[in-house]
Amino acid sequence: MKGIIMAGGEGSRLRPLTADIPKPMVPVANKPAIKHIVEHLHKYGIKDLAVTLFYLPQKIKKYLEEEYGDEIKFYIEDKPLGTAGSVKNARDFLNDTFIVMSGDVITDVNIKEAYEFHRKKGAKVTLILTRVDVPLEYGVVIVDEEGKIKKFLEKPSWGEVFSDTVNTGIYIIEPEILEFIPQDKPFDFSKDLFPMLLKNDIPMYGYITGGYWCDIGNTNQYITSHFDILEGRVDLGYKDKLLKKGKVIGKNVTISPEAKIIPPVIIGDNAIIEANAVVGPNVIIGKNNYIKKGSSLKNAVLWDEIIVDKNCELRGCVVCNRVRIGNNVRIFENSVIGESCKIKSFAEIKPEVKIWPYKIIDEGSVITKDVVWGNGRKPLTFGYRGIKGVFNEDITPQIAVEIGEVFGNIVNSSVLVGHDGDIVSQFISDLISFGLVSGGCEVLKVNNTLLPTLRYGIKKNKCGGGIYVEEEEGNLRILFLDKEGCDIDRNLEKKIENKLRLYDIERVDGKNLKPIREIDINNDYLNFLFKKRTAYKSFKIKPYNEKTKLLLEAIGKNEFFIAEECYDVGILFYKNGEKVKLYDEKGREFDEDELEFIRMLIAKEQGVKKFVLPFDSSKYLTEFAKEFAIETVSSKISHKERMKTIVSKESVEKDLQINLEFDGFSFLLDLLEYLQHTSKKLSSIKDSFPLRYRISKSIRCDWRDKGKIIRMLFEKADEGAEFLDGLKFNKEDSWVLVVPDYELPACNIYIEAPTKERAEELFSMYENEIKSIIQK
Repeated sequence: MKGIIMAGGEGSRLRPLTADIPKPMVPVANKPAIKHIVEHLHKYGIKDLAVTLFYLPQKIKKYLEEEYGDEIKFYIEDKPLGTAGSVKNARDFLNDTFIVMSGDVITDVNIKEAYEFHRKKGAKVTLILTRVDVPLEYGVVIVDEEGKIKKFLEKPSWGEVFSDTVNTGIYIIEPEILEFIPQDKPFDFSKDLFPMLLKNDIPMYGYITGGYWCDIGNTNQYITSHFDILEGRVDLGYKDKLLKKGKVIGKNVTISPEAKIIPPVIIGDNAIIEANAVVGPNVIIGKNNYIKKGSSLKNAVLWDEIIVDKNCELRGCVVCNRVRIGNNVRIFENSVIGESCKIKSFAEIKPEVKIWPYKIIDEGSVITKDVVWGNGRKPLTFGYRGIKGVFNEDITPQIAVEIGEVFGNIVNSSVLVGHDGDIVSQFISDLISFGLVSGGCEVLKVNNTLLPTLRYGIKKNKCGGGIYVEEEEGNLRILFLDKEGCDIDRNLEKKIENKLRLYDIERVDGKNLKPIREIDINNDYLNFLFKKRTAYKSFKIKPYNEKTKLLLEAIGKNEFFIAEECYDVGILFYKNGEKVKLYDEKGREFDEDELEFIRMLIAKEQGVKKFVLPFDSSKYLTEFAKEFAIETVSSKISHKERMKTIVSKESVEKDLQINLEFDGFSFLLDLLEYLQHTSKKLSSIKDSFPLRYRISKSIRCDWRDKGKIIRMLFEKADEGAEFLDGLKFNKEDSWVLVVPDYELPACNIYIEAPTKERAEELFSMYENEIKSIIQK
């Protein structure tokens, strides 16, 4: 069997460790990660090796040639070809069964056992799988009792996690599979090749390894992998010594008799450790390091040629090559000090801080945020929807400008910016606008508008995207929209997160700045709403709060009467105008399923044949759709996923359903038109929807348990269970949906049943099942 090592990755999530070196060259226990992979393949007799390269290829090639001469072949990509495309690039080498490995993982997986499994099953592709606590950054895989792959999903959200069994990126492949991979074209194993093979019923199997595997994809995983090495959980050649003596000491090491070494530790060649220094437990020190008197190192990884002056305290950190640390410095958990930095005396580096290479930290400084290009940073991440945070804490003026710059770099087109009228929202939207201009964009700006209005304006003005800022319960929320006016997808969210975290920002010079143009889209939006609509003057509308009353008066154009008593429709608009609460003439509120029922009735009246329903919808909606001769399509639950499904499905009346779902005023006008045309009352519509009981509750659990919970429930599920956004169990008269929470350490349970007693019974059943899984 031949071996091919993929080593083209840039390792952006590992920065600043990878600021100057490619990810496979990051040292792990004092050797580059790729050397551990080569040695592991050699251990199983696989010496016919090739390496695929893209990012900083000469650094890897030079190192491996110095270590192994001309034993290894190299294939350098001119452009990124994806995982499968990079392997196809080495097709002239791959004329026999071969194993694919990444050059940036730590593993002691038993290749012999995996190969025997591959041969026994007659597989064309075998994926080596493992189980992890939090599977979000991996490809999730499920296999049957024989090990045949039934389903997989690349880097799922929590709602898509159906197993804690994940793809390690180690594959055993027969050479004829290369014919499925296009030449000189980006193509991935997980996203492209494997779904194709599964669809064509090519034999693919999953071998679940009991060996160790860790993707050193971020600094926390990188540090954790070193603890695992020191504690003997993985064998990279040190295991026996560490388990017996707790120490691996290199050549020419000088340790003072007054120094204290607490196992387990690995100390590289030519290290000097002075009197009263304390090293350990869980410390790895590279070559040519100098630890001076009274300093203390614990749970730390030090690369090469580092000087730690007197009386320093290093805890749970990574220090890169040639760093100089002054006396009495304190560096805390999960911090990273980049190459050739100078940390002057009495400085303090707080937990989770990353300092980029070649920085100088002044004497006595207390660093609480990342230092990138000289700036302190606190990373922002997307939650369930958009970026949410506290003004001047999470979302500062500086960060607002950077958000604009980053989005401008990505969109590189005109962007429409708006806000909800709150003074803080306006302030932040102004700063974002300046950032967009700095990033090279033309900015169209609208003040005090509604979110549906902004969506409409993006399409009308043919913008490349949009940003909407709103105040929500004391927090700010920044929503990002694409050229269709829909919430951006997760891939674009990740791109924004990475560019913000890495401070990867391009700015234009003064000659290329484009002006900010203020436009009025509110009147255009009103004209759009009332175009060809004339059926409202006979309706009396009750606003359920003052804000709604003001909006009705502003938008209604006297097309209907506003009344407090004896009304036809009661309405409450959410602040941004996107959603509504609806009440019939008896004052009864419609729940979300009943609102969806009304939307479907309106769609039927307008001749719609296909309609998108969220995965947590009532089963009665599907039954009504059959009666209406409407085909239903299931979407994930979140706003952005529902929008994505609506705009991507053929035959769906995209504009109509987007407006019904995400434009409160358009929904109201369509509803009034429907009521006028059918002569129905809202109370009769509400009464026609079957009685049922809905509950939703959360069960607290550790983050690491969420994937395990869904996997074990999935394994016990019968054929009637559905998986799209969480796991749905269909009962005769009810259903139960279990979804890992997107933002909290919890699993959410949604239930629909004909009675409260049945719903509570089902909740108790699944609560006990989940708690049992957690306890095990």
